Amino acid sequence: MRITNAQITAMMQGSMNANSAQLGKLMQQMATGQRLLQPSDDPVASVRLLRIQREEASLAQYRSNIGTLSGSLATQETNLTAASDTMLSLRDLLLWAANDTNGDDDLRAIAGEMANIEQTLVSFLNVRDEEGRFLFSGTLSNNPAVTFDPLTGSYQASGNDKHRQAAVANGVLIDENVTVMEIFGTDLDFLNRLHELVGMLQDPLLDASDPLLKQQLTDTLNELDRTHVNLLGQVSELGGRQNTLTLLDDSNTEVSLVNQKIEGELSQLDYAGASIDLNQYMLALQATQQTYLKLNQLTLFSLL
Repeated sequence: MRITNAQITAMMQGSMNANSAQLGKLMQQMATGQRLLQPSDDPVASVRLLRIQREEASLAQYRSNIGTLSGSLATQETNLTAASDTMLSLRDLLLWAANDTNGDDDLRAIAGEMANIEQTLVSFLNVRDEEGRFLFSGTLSNNPAVTFDPLTGSYQASGNDKHRQAAVANGVLIDENVTVMEIFGTDLDFLNRLHELVGMLQDPLLDASDPLLKQQLTDTLNELDRTHVNLLGQVSELGGRQNTLTLLDDSNTEVSLVNQKIEGELSQLDYAGASIDLNQYMLALQATQQTYLKLNQLTLFSLL
């Protein structure tokens, strides 16, 4: 089989072009530090990288959700703890008011303090987050948790008893809130009983020895104790969720570190191996160029 000069030239040029392309690609890899410049460089590794990148995007969202949720839970816990302290102060006032040594004026003075505590409790329950949402209103977060109806003279729950939820890990949802109804009941019995008691104590016709007043004081105290137990239970619940968030955040961080390690192994260039390949490509290119020059210089007369 006879090989023509044109075939030899084409073969040499093809070899030089291939070596030049490989050399150029390798130099680009070394400049960027990336082994994979395009998916075809390693299809299997490219697919794994895409999966890792999707998972990292999800983990970033989970971390953001955890941060936001943790702040919200802390705000709720702070307000409920303050409400608990306020209720304990109110309990002392109720015990004081139940003392038979108090006269009408004494009870009216106590009523003034109770009225202030009543408004303070309502302010704690109607706290908002930084976005203006009412924290204790359930899923109806645009409504105040507690409103007062002047026509009926009673407090009403304006929200509901449902929980908002946030995704904090793969397949894991955490409740974002507790609700007023969970603590005070659907009818807000304690607040309404307290409001009724304050009205009785502030009545100009108040009779300190009235048995109905004594019964109202006892009923309000009992309702306070029942409600306070519910409140402390919700504070504990919030603390438990915070602990869960901490564990999940640590777990997400560990998964992210593993992903980063795998991503580096799949995508980052091995400079030691690349340096060896660079020398080999350069030698191959030089050898091809020298061979091509020698073959071009050969003629039939050089063999005579």
